[in-house]
Amino acid sequence: MIAEFYVPGASFLHRWDARAKLLFLPLVLAAFFVPSTPVVLLVLAAMIAALVAIALGPSQLLPPLKTLWPVLILITVLTPPFHLAGPALIRVGTVTLLTHEALATTLTLLARFLGITYGFFAVVRAMSLDDLVLGLRWFGLPYSACLVVTITLRTIPALALTWHAVRDAHRLRAGRGDRGRPPVVKTYLPVLTSVMIEAVKGIPVLAMALESRGFGRRNPRTSFSGLKEGSRLFVDAAGLAAAAVALLWPLVVRW
Repeated sequence: MIAEFYVPGASFLHRWDARAKLLFLPLVLAAFFVPSTPVVLLVLAAMIAALVAIALGPSQLLPPLKTLWPVLILITVLTPPFHLAGPALIRVGTVTLLTHEALATTLTLLARFLGITYGFFAVVRAMSLDDLVLGLRWFGLPYSACLVVTITLRTIPALALTWHAVRDAHRLRAGRGDRGRPPVVKTYLPVLTSVMIEAVKGIPVLAMALESRGFGRRNPRTSFSGLKEGSRLFVDAAGLAAAAVALLWPLVVRW
């Protein structure tokens, strides 16, 4: 299981210390949950998206959208009917379809959802799992909890790769039988079954990997690599402070 979200690079976001990037996430969350106007939240989301585009490349803006588009559509469609108070913007006869409150609420939810998603995406894509574990341990998170985070971030892309490989294999071996079954069942049920079998087969490998990493042992742990110290850490902390000011400045102006 060598697949992971991390994308190697030499951008400023990659060069940031892991601890600085981990502190960046709470700032993003705080910025999007502070009461504000939809315009300010959309500006914050656009700034974080620009950060992703500059550090990881414009093409990295598409994967989150491809994954989240059903949720974004549901937010856009289902939010207005529950916020019909206030002046109407769109009305058909006597039926109000969109109000000022509904539009503001919808834009706020979309901005928060996209901004938080791109914030996590930027950090995870620009930080290796080794640095992530070292950073979490530096903040005092137990080693067992760090392993849970590592396994999760490696299992998801590994299962995605397995899904695509199994799906391609099934397409190559597809026959012309079972015409009575619906296309969805015919397409996805065999693939899902094969993926589940492969996941079960990987349990012993995962158990051996945990054992080799000393999972459950109580003795002090050592590491082959370490985090930055001294002036380099100070520079990264200063960069984080500048980024925090840039992100939170619209909120400061708003208040």
